[in-house]
Amino acid sequence: MSDADTIGDDDDRILAAEYVLGLLTDDDRRRVDDRLGGDPALRAEVALWEESFVALTDPIPEVTPPERLWRAITSALDTPVVTAPKRRGFGILGYALGGVLAAGLAWVVISSGIMTPAAPEYQARIAAEDNAVVFAAAFDEDTGQLALEYQAGAHAPDRSFEFWLIADGEAPVSVIVWPDGSQAEVVTLPADLAAKIPGAVLAISDEPAGGSPTGQPTGDVLAVGPVQEI
Repeated sequence: MSDADTIGDDDDRILAAEYVLGLLTDDDRRRVDDRLGGDPALRAEVALWEESFVALTDPIPEVTPPERLWRAITSALDTPVVTAPKRRGFGILGYALGGVLAAGLAWVVISSGIMTPAAPEYQARIAAEDNAVVFAAAFDEDTGQLALEYQAGAHAPDRSFEFWLIADGEAPVSVIVWPDGSQAEVVTLPADLAAKIPGAVLAISDEPAGGSPTGQPTGDVLAVGPVQEI
């Protein structure tokens, strides 16, 4: 960030941009506010940046967020996030069904547009402890659709990511073997599986290319995320 005490007139354009974006410290912002009263050139720079940034949002339609979104954000701000360590197999998923379920998660934005922000009632961030593998998930009860979005990570050569739904006390159920190169997928869950979404855990395992040959996880658990109501 720029220092409003030392910045020169030639850099006022940068200072104005930082001011509009809210990147200045409180003290620096107050100094700029003081200057604006008697500096028409700086006021013009600020106005130009405001118009430029507002124009970036013009193509985006206005959407009123649902009330449950604000409740989820408020809850997430007050709740520590617990990430899942990498483990071998699913026999010790107590950490996921216990402490991780209490983790607060930020609102998941499915940027591909396959699910509108107002539709899903549940969401999850499926991530490795070091964020080497990260996916976002959103579930719509009305349609039974689970929307998944790739965010980071790559599987080993000749291996695949396989997604699993784990309900409390039950064996993992395969949801999808992630198609190579895909950025987003939508899976319509059977009614019996969809009913287990509340309180469940989504996990990703490392499997042979094409998925587990046994119908149960055979490789390392790469990422885990609790499903949380929005």
